[in-house]
Amino acid sequence: MLTEKSKQNCDLTDEINRSKRVLDEKYFEAGRLRDESIVKGDQVADLRKQQGVTEHEIETVKVQRAEMWREITRLKEVVD
Repeated sequence: MLTEKSKQNCDLTDEINRSKRVLDEKYFEAGRLRDESIVKGDQVADLRKQQGVTEHEIETVKVQRAEMWREITRLKEVVD
């Protein structure tokens, strides 16, 4: 009977150790994923900032094109 209890105790200890190891692995993985998420979030913020700059540049070019078109039209009228 004592041997059986001792074996159960060893089995339970082994199970606890396995569970701790799995928990440690999950904790490490969660930390890694958290860090990765932070990096991705920073990348997204940078890309959104770049997108805003690019959209502003596009609007500037559109305004310049409109001004050039008006100037071309005015010069054609002057030539005619």
